[in-house]
Amino acid sequence: MTIYGDSMHYIGNRSLAKIRHNVRMIDKDMTLYTDHLDYFTKAKKAMYFNGGKIVDKENTLTSDLGYYFSKSQAYHFRRNVVLVNPDYIMYSDTLSFKSPISTAFFNGPTTIVSDENSIYCKQGWYNTDNNTASFNNQALLQNDNQKLWADSLYYDRNLGFGQGFENVLLYDSIKNIYVSGNYAEHYENGGMSFFTDHSQAILIDEEGDSLYIHGDTLMLETDTSQQAKTIYVFNHTQFFKNNLQGKCDSLVYYLQDSMLTMYSNPLIWGEGSQISGKKVRVYMSNGDINKIYIDTNSFVLQHDSLEYYNQISGRNMLVHFKDGTMNYVDVFENSQSIYFVREEDSTLSGVNMGASSDMRIEFIPGGVSNIVYLNRVKSSLNPVDKLSKRALYLRGFKSYLYWRPRSKEEIFIWEPDKSLRDK
Repeated sequence: MTIYGDSMHYIGNRSLAKIRHNVRMIDKDMTLYTDHLDYFTKAKKAMYFNGGKIVDKENTLTSDLGYYFSKSQAYHFRRNVVLVNPDYIMYSDTLSFKSPISTAFFNGPTTIVSDENSIYCKQGWYNTDNNTASFNNQALLQNDNQKLWADSLYYDRNLGFGQGFENVLLYDSIKNIYVSGNYAEHYENGGMSFFTDHSQAILIDEEGDSLYIHGDTLMLETDTSQQAKTIYVFNHTQFFKNNLQGKCDSLVYYLQDSMLTMYSNPLIWGEGSQISGKKVRVYMSNGDINKIYIDTNSFVLQHDSLEYYNQISGRNMLVHFKDGTMNYVDVFENSQSIYFVREEDSTLSGVNMGASSDMRIEFIPGGVSNIVYLNRVKSSLNPVDKLSKRALYLRGFKSYLYWRPRSKEEIFIWEPDKSLRDK
């Protein structure tokens, strides 16, 4: 080590050298510049207290206070700490650096800014050799389009990879969506971001009718420009929207087209209706439902009263919506319907039972307004008391209205207790 300065006052019984003005301390590849330096010769400890700058091969660091321990090659900096690296600038209140392991430790509000992103936390470490880091206590990683919060966040700058632990929350400002969980893996340069443990996606509606989706595992796909493209949800999947709720094994939401595809035993509830089939696709625009396509074994039931259900079945169906409510349903192949006909005072007058190759059912608020049968039509109006109970149900009928999530909180309950529910 070599120290230069305009003047030096040495106090022998304290092994202390006070070097003042134009001070330079050179130790291997590191040079310290300051105007006030105290150096303890026995302890090999240097201290500046009126501002200083440290320069090495890649970094420049400035702070109000600084301590350097030559034996351990450890640094400690306080107040207005700024570390300038070719790839980023770090701002901190308290920072320690251990040269042998090339790692900076910070305690206190710290911000790291680069061309790609910015990072904030109150505690953590950063390895300057391999650009890996751990950020804790209000950790936040953000770029132009996205923000990622977590109680604890591991980050690899070279890979553009973040790993979040506990209370992880990702916000995409372009698509206006939140994705959360207690564990996450995030790729900021495009690819898949993975969320699990109480995972949820929220598609924000400015009118207050947001879509909430939950599953055991949730993945968000982005392109190379960090634009969110697709949400994948696997196992115990449920969603809630004020006028639409759903349940299935897995789900894919295409953000560009606002299309939601449900797989494996999909169920959808809207108003008093239940929709089911082998596969279901929901088309939305500006947060409103346009239509629902039910592929194979399609079935729609509508709760008419305590014991009766209006029913429609067919091979495939296309359900059309207007102003958030069912407008009409087109049924294709092997179409069947059971509809309970009521007078204006709601008195039950009979049950309409129909079948044809194709049909259209038109709705008004509170019920069916018209049924149009196409090709090979069979239709009859029957007194309810003349029919067996079994005749009042189409093949494939099964009501799961008690499974319907009634709030955004209930999407985390997979199968509510039927005994505690009204149908």
